[in-house]
Amino acid sequence: MTSLRPSLRIALFVAAMLSFAPASFAQTTPPSGISVADRARELADARPWAGMIFAGSSVTDGKLRDIVVAPWTGSWGDDTLLGGAASYRLARFWRFFMLDAELGGAYRFGDTEGGEFWAAAFLRYDGFPWTNYVYTTFGLSMGPNYVTRLPQVERGTDARPEPNQSHVLNFFSPELTFALPSRPDREIAIRYMHRSGIFGTFNGVYEGANSLIVGYRMRF
Repeated sequence: MTSLRPSLRIALFVAAMLSFAPASFAQTTPPSGISVADRARELADARPWAGMIFAGSSVTDGKLRDIVVAPWTGSWGDDTLLGGAASYRLARFWRFFMLDAELGGAYRFGDTEGGEFWAAAFLRYDGFPWTNYVYTTFGLSMGPNYVTRLPQVERGTDARPEPNQSHVLNFFSPELTFALPSRPDREIAIRYMHRSGIFGTFNGVYEGANSLIVGYRMRF
């Protein structure tokens, strides 16, 4: 197993320090009759705009479903990703579900040396039983993703190029976020960025590039 790049370890440390700074430990007593979890949801929804900065590493092989279950099975580190995203909370429904719109971009330093851009809708859920202690959301995304240069896992090698290639694929990116219930406007985000061909829908592409990123999101 290859250790993660220093940029990813630094991102984890910085995000933790920013999100859990001493000032954020000032607990806010919710109004009578409202649980800590519901108050956290109200505070998060009151700030529909959000911005995130992130850093991470590519995964050069392995299918997404295998990497999620056993992340050590991938080969890490051909690319380092640095980027950011802006999002807007469109709606909350059925109490625990949210719909966000996001625009984002990143640069892949290393083997690829190219840009990546996306516009996506995120469906999120925040009804976890431990929300009174750690405000947690889980989200899944769909939307177009464009790269200026194909990552090697998608383009293949000069000797064995991938027969089906596409600069535009689907942006399917599971994400977990964590925050203090008193400060849901400051989140640590862990995301698997996956370029998906949706079973060959995009020019016959079945498996696209995977990356693990860690970010810090502020709501406003």
